[in-house]
Amino acid sequence: MSLDKDRLKTKIKSAFKFEQTEEKNANDSLERISEKLAKAIVEEIKEITITYNGGLRANSSTVAGIFKNTIS
Repeated sequence: MSLDKDRLKTKIKSAFKFEQTEEKNANDSLERISEKLAKAIVEEIKEITITYNGGLRANSSTVAGIFKNTIS
């Protein structure tokens, strides 16, 4: 799967909408929003696909070269 801006945007909106009615403790609200944003970003990063395009060569004990790739 690839990165999806709209999916991440939806998760961010959801985090803020959930907290819009908080009236008692702004710090707790900020903590919950931060947690939800961090989780959404990490989940999105985990969906990245890295396609190896070449560039590495191996001898008997090491791998050398430049990792040529495409991130989607």
